[in-house]
Formats: sequence, C-alpha cells, structure tokens
Amino acid sequence: MKFSKKAAYIIFILLVSLLSTACKNKQKYTRLDIASSIAYLPANPKMGLGQILSQQQEFKPLEKNKMNHLSKIVQNEGDYIWLRLQFNLPQELKDKDLGLYIGHLRSAGLLFLNNISLRQYGEFPPNESSAGYVTQYYMFPKSIIKQEETNTILIQVWPGAFGSISSKIYLSEQPAIFRAAERMTFFNSKITIGFAAVMILIFFMYTFLYFVMRKFSNSNVYFFYAMINFYTIHFLLPFFVSEISWAKPGFLSYFMMLKIFFFGGAFSTVYFTNSFIISYLKYTDSKKIIAIRVGLWLIPTVITFAMPSYKDFPIFLPILIIPCVIQFGFSVPRIIKAILDPESDRRKDAIELLIGFAPVFVGVILDGCFKLTNINNSLPYFSIYGWQITIYIFLSQLLIRFGNMYVHNTALKNQLSEFNTHLEDVVALRTKELSEANYVLSKGLETVAHVQKNFLPPKNRNFRGWDLSISYTALVNNVSGDLYDYYFTDGVLDGVGIFDVSGHGIPAGLMTILAKSIISQHFITGKHSEEPLSNVLEDINKSYIKEKVNVENYITGLLFRFSEFNKKDVCSVEFANAGHPYPLLYSAADNTVKELKLEDAKQYGILGVEGLDVSFPPINFRAAQGDVIVCFTDGLTDCLNKHGEDFSKERIIKILQQHHNESSGMIMNSIMEKARSFTDGTELTDDITLIVLKRTNSKDYIEEI
Repeated sequence: MKFSKKAAYIIFILLVSLLSTACKNKQKYTRLDIASSIAYLPANPKMGLGQILSQQQEFKPLEKNKMNHLSKIVQNEGDYIWLRLQFNLPQELKDKDLGLYIGHLRSAGLLFLNNISLRQYGEFPPNESSAGYVTQYYMFPKSIIKQEETNTILIQVWPGAFGSISSKIYLSEQPAIFRAAERMTFFNSKITIGFAAVMILIFFMYTFLYFVMRKFSNSNVYFFYAMINFYTIHFLLPFFVSEISWAKPGFLSYFMMLKIFFFGGAFSTVYFTNSFIISYLKYTDSKKIIAIRVGLWLIPTVITFAMPSYKDFPIFLPILIIPCVIQFGFSVPRIIKAILDPESDRRKDAIELLIGFAPVFVGVILDGCFKLTNINNSLPYFSIYGWQITIYIFLSQLLIRFGNMYVHNTALKNQLSEFNTHLEDVVALRTKELSEANYVLSKGLETVAHVQKNFLPPKNRNFRGWDLSISYTALVNNVSGDLYDYYFTDGVLDGVGIFDVSGHGIPAGLMTILAKSIISQHFITGKHSEEPLSNVLEDINKSYIKEKVNVENYITGLLFRFSEFNKKDVCSVEFANAGHPYPLLYSAADNTVKELKLEDAKQYGILGVEGLDVSFPPINFRAAQGDVIVCFTDGLTDCLNKHGEDFSKERIIKILQQHHNESSGMIMNSIMEKARSFTDGTELTDDITLIVLKRTNSKDYIEEI
C-alpha cells in the first residue's frame, strides 16, 4: 500500500513537470491584425490586375456589417469583387517568412501580394465552385515582402450567392499561421467529413433495421431516422466539398449543387425530422395531413429549382423558410400537449425529444449571437455541431428502445420455453379445470333450458280465425335470450308477444323467465281494464326495472292484441313496439307486403333502462282472411353468410310474397330453410325467433281436444 502511494505521488509530479515544460516551451508569435484596413471595389470579370491597380482611388472601406454579405455589394450578376488589404511590418515581424490567416472567404478567391499571384481557393466561373468553410492561409516568403514600405494584398473574389469574408484576418509567422489554419479547417470543414461518414453508416444500419422491424408497430421511426441522416449528409456537403473536390462530377455546377444538396437537403431534413418526431411520439398522421406535409416539402424545393440566378437565393430565402416553419406546426404542438399532460403515455417520449433537440436549440442561439450580430463571424456554426449531437442522442435512444425490445422478447422467449417444458402438466391441469367448469355450466344450462321449455307455450297452434307457427332457435345449448308468448281464452287468440333480452346464455335465459311473468300479468290486467297497449308496455317497463334490480340488460319487443271477428270475418289488431324490428303484414286484398310502423308519431325507447324516456304509441289495423303477420328478432335478419352479407328483411318479404297462400307453418319453414341455406354453416351470432300468424276463416274453426 505504501509503495502504491509513493508511485502515485511520483507519477503526479512527473505529469505536472511535463505540462509545465510544455507550457514554457510553447513559443509565442506576434500577430498583426489587418482586417480593419480592408477595402473593396466591384469590377467586371474582364478587368485584370493592371486595370484594378489603375483604380486604386476607387476602393471603399468595407464595413464590418458587409463582410457577411459580399454578394450584395455587386450591382450586376457575375461581377467580381476586389478586396485590398495594406500593411506595414512591425519590428517583430521583419525579415521573417510570414503567413496570412483568413478565417474563411467564400465563394472563390485569388490572392496577389505586391502584384505577385500566390494562391487560389475555389474555382471561378464558368466552372465555379466555392471554397466552402475551409480556413484560408497564404505563405509569404520574406523575399517578396517589403520590409520598410507599405505592402498591398489584392484578392479577386467571385462572391456567388452567399459570398462572405471572415472578420478575423491577421499576419504572423508561418508556423503559427499553418497551425491556426489547420485547427480551424478541422473544426469548420474536416470534422464535418467525419460526421458525414458516421451518418452514412447510421443511414445503412437503420435502413436495414427498418426492413427487419417493419412488421412491428412504430417501425417507421427507424426509417425516418435513417432519412434524417441521409439528407443531413446532403445538407452538409457544401461545407466540405472543397476537401473532396476530386469527387465532384464535372457536369454538376456549383449553382446546381446548392439547389440539390444544400437547399434540397435542408428541406428534406426538415420534413423527415418532423416525421421522426410524430412517429417517436407514436402518432400516425391521416392521409390528408401527410399530403399537406408533402406539399410543404415540395413547394420550397420546386421554387429553389426554378430559380435562374444566384441573386435570387437571398431574395427568396424568407419565403422558402415559411413552409419549413409550418411543418413544425404538425409536431411541436404534440410535444407541448404531451408534456403538459402528466397522465399522457407520450410524456416520457416528449421529454426525450426535448432533451435530444436541446443541443440544436443551444447551437442556434450561439450562432445568432455570434453570426447575425457580427460579434465574431469566424467561429464555426455551432448549430451544425448541435445537430450532430442530436443525431447521436437519438442514435442512443433508438438503440436503447431496440435493446429494451430485445430484452423483452428474450424474456418472453424464456417464459415460453419454460412454459413449454411443463406444457403437458399445465394442459392436463387446465383440461381438468375446464372439464369441471363445463360440467357445472352444462348443468346450469340444462336447468335453465328445461325451465324455459316448460314455461314457453307450444310453438304451433290453431285458434279461431288464426293459424300460428313459431320457430325458436337458441344460440347457446337450448338457452335463449328470446321470449315469445301468446294469450287466449276458450280457443280465441287475445294477443301475441315477442321479446329479445340483451345478452346470451344463462343470464339472458334467467331474465326471460322474469320478463315472461311480468309481461303476462300486465297483458291480462290491461285486457280486462281495456287499457291501451302503449300504457301496458310502459307498465311492463316500470315493473321490469323494479324487479331486475341491478342486472345490466334491456329488452326490445312487440305486443299484439286482437279483437273479436265481425260479420265480415274481419278482426281489429292493436300492437305497440318497444325498439324491436318492425313486423311485416301481407295484405291479401292488396297483394302487398309492408312494414308496420308509424309515419308521423314518434316511437322511441326500450324496456328495462332506468331514467330513459320512452314512447310506445299504438298502431291499429284490420286483419281479414288471407292476411299474414310476420314478426321476428334481429337474430334472423342479422345472420351472416360467408361473404359477410346479412340475411335482411328484404329476403323475408320476398319469401312472404311467394308463399303467402300456404299455411303459417309452411311459410315459417320456407323462411327458416332459406336462412339456413343462406348462412351455409356460418356460425350464428344471436338467438332467432320467428312468429308467423295467418288469418283463416273463423267459422271453420274446430277446437283442439
């Protein structure tokens, strides 16, 4: 332990000594700032150095606020700018090889020192290309520097659309200039090449990941992230194109390269960034919203490609920005909404988005402070670095998401593997439990079915003047939620009812037993007191609500009441409807089938819903010999075939028109056979009850024994 402490102390002292030595040995160089002496002269491209030298008196001082906007100085498109810098050597720099440092000079420039051409950055028209954001430096051998007189630097500049010159321009010894220029070129240009290389890998990786994951929900977020990287590379290309000029196609002009890569990349990056935000929050836009957003993407792109001149770029730039800003109107409000709602499932994702884009916000603020206010326009664009950090933040976030999904799926796979290991035991146990439950359930179903069978009247019967047939099909083991009943006195049919209790199986079956008792009681009471059927249904509704207590179900139904026959063997029929499918009436006199419903009076409401306003107005008509009444539950009309089509009342009407001359039993059988043929084995989804009543000659009636 003592030896370790001594060793640590020795290493610490050595490091301090090395750092101190390095600091002491670092040579300090004198700098001569000459940015304040810069002047300019717009000139025709045909004017050579000699003509410019003859117009020295025409040069004007270049104000600091114009250094970022050289393209605005020229009057005519295609004109050049000549920049002049003059200096006298201080004593510290005399008789030394010097260099000139210029933070950046866009678009292309050729430098002369004391009328001697030294170096060119970028290319002049007709094969123009910008020097980009590389730091420009020029080495001056002492042999061409005037030691005692004024030295003149002339720079011929093609400004292009976004010409600018750094406010940081100075002279110093060549080692200092070279070191400073290479350092700033790295941060302004070369580092961007590294970013682009990484983003190419990210693009391919996440494109592949999208195709692998496209069957999973929210996989679009991987595609949008891949496209963000792809179009960011496009956008950044002009910043480092001078470093890879060998790769630039000869047929592609710098003007077209700006359109395709700088502007096209910017608009595309904005579109896919918003798509990424929306997808990251697990939203899906409608086709209409997507069309609007694509339009906002294409509008500035088309305008950009339609521009015929460099000079149009600065003019249209505010117009091009507007659709990009509107794009964020589809994503930013969703982030704000998710953050403000503490109960939102998307709140965590929205906070992650804010954290992820925070470096961009900081970079934009710094650029605004240093660039727009001309405090220091030589610094690199911090927003570009901020965007790179954002790219890497979301790279990690998506990797974490993918990792969590992988861990979850692995855990699930292990659980399934463990479950399969004991599958036989589990299946045996569950089979036993299900068998016991099915036995209890089947006994319950048998009991309810037995009770229903005993309390429901026979399905087929003849009364004086009426031929009655009923089809009754239960969905679950002979236990039905449908209910039918008829009421008679000494062979005279007083009334018929058909009702449909919500639900299926035992619960619905038990409620039919309760409902039948209530309905029968009120029908008989209402008949004796000659109370309208609408009032009878309302009384049934009140009693059912009271008796069923907290059971959550309701009933729809029809209730018919018949009068005695007159001398012409015609009987009056009154019925009321409580939310049930309309019954059908075949009229022998007219040979037509129609639905029995009120055209003017409003019928609304069902039975068994507490607090629901109801209205069951009665409908009256006369039934003569040959007339047929058909009523049914919606299980009949709603049964489906293999194509998803329902049986519908139109088919019942057609069958009734074809078979009205037959008995009620034959009509009923025709309808049910047609329904079975229609469904062709398709599983039923509801109970089916069908009642067919046909008027017969009341004088031919023979009472059943």
